[in-house]
Amino acid sequence: MNQRSNWIVSGIFILSDSIILYAIFRVAVILRIMIFNGNLPWKLVAPLAQMGILFGIFIFLIEGLYPGYGITAVKELEKMSKSVIIVFLFLAGVSYFNKPFQDLSRAFLLISWILALLILPLSHFIIRNLISRFPWYGIPVVIFGESDELTQILVSLKRVRRLGWRTKLVLPINAIKDKMIESNLFNVAIFVPSPGVSIDEYAHILNKNYRKVILISQTEGLGSVWVVPRDLDGNLGLEFRYNLFDGFSIGIKRLMDIGIGLFLFLSLSAVILILSLLIYLDSPGPIFFRQDRLGKGYKQFKIIKFRTMVLDAEEKLNALLEKDPVAQSEYLKYHKLSNDPRLTRIGKFVRRFSLDELPQILNVLSGSMSIVGPRAYMPSELDEMGDYSPIIMRIQPGLTGWWQVMGRHETTFHQRLRLDEYYISNWSLWMDTYILMKTVWIMLSGRGA
Repeated sequence: MNQRSNWIVSGIFILSDSIILYAIFRVAVILRIMIFNGNLPWKLVAPLAQMGILFGIFIFLIEGLYPGYGITAVKELEKMSKSVIIVFLFLAGVSYFNKPFQDLSRAFLLISWILALLILPLSHFIIRNLISRFPWYGIPVVIFGESDELTQILVSLKRVRRLGWRTKLVLPINAIKDKMIESNLFNVAIFVPSPGVSIDEYAHILNKNYRKVILISQTEGLGSVWVVPRDLDGNLGLEFRYNLFDGFSIGIKRLMDIGIGLFLFLSLSAVILILSLLIYLDSPGPIFFRQDRLGKGYKQFKIIKFRTMVLDAEEKLNALLEKDPVAQSEYLKYHKLSNDPRLTRIGKFVRRFSLDELPQILNVLSGSMSIVGPRAYMPSELDEMGDYSPIIMRIQPGLTGWWQVMGRHETTFHQRLRLDEYYISNWSLWMDTYILMKTVWIMLSGRGA
């Protein structure tokens, strides 16, 4: 069944990628004709398109995207993007050096490349999200462990369906020596060592019985997506770093903030004006809500949001917390309420689709915030941030971020801190791109808080 399910998943992606690439080339021909008012017969580009489809499937296969088990969403985005670039560089080389294709429009290839960069990764995310719900998706794994972290690992494996690691059996560490499971039943073993356990001793036994062994180690938010293995005379070393502490990365991120910020401000101006009018008509009070938040280097700034609450919001909150112990417990844990009585009618709608954040585009353009980053914490939360604050306060907070797309209001305050540190350590342009894509999905689906 394992091998058959692998073929099914791989076949679905190969078929969908082939169809999408074919459609991309077809649309590129149409757009090329519309933009440049010229003639580009399909029979002229068909051989190159066929070559692109075949070479694309081959590169995706080499990159391990079929079936793609064990690859995180950010890593899949990186692999897809790099693979698409390789495919179209190859096609550009063929069209340049091969005489039959030398008269082919370069605009056609450029349009195809842009469409492929946008559509192919998105299609993979959608298809993987859909098929990961079926029982035949993924491979069975056996887990060896008994530490406190084991429960969290089991929860994570169940939550992150896209990885395709389906827990079928959980055994204590001693079972590695006492009673090994038939390796033909499980190709993958996950090892969660307890403190004081000899990793080398058990890993050696596991490697003899399983094709792939995954060692799970808790790193409290440190880099894991881009961790680099290092060899020191036969000893394994793992290089960790905070990617966003690099000056070059900060510069690239700021350029992206300016570009995306200007685009959002110009394209959403009409939406901002309409929401401003609705808020003004809905309830008395100012249209915008300004609040002190902590920015880079602990500097305070005024965050700008659409007002979503009544004017006496704080008094209502205090009165509710005093008489409702359940609400008090929820607020202390999450720093927000799932059923907040302070929200106005328009406020509930605006919060649901995260539209209250739109005015923060001005914070981004002014440099006090970034498009993507950690949560903008309040000064009153500084003491509760503890040892996380020196790390988080080294970069600008974000309009959206890793914690918003990975849990949002369902995460505790401590979990948000861990997710923010994880983002800083694992940052990349691919990660920001994935966060932006998922933010759009959350807004459209109305899963805001």
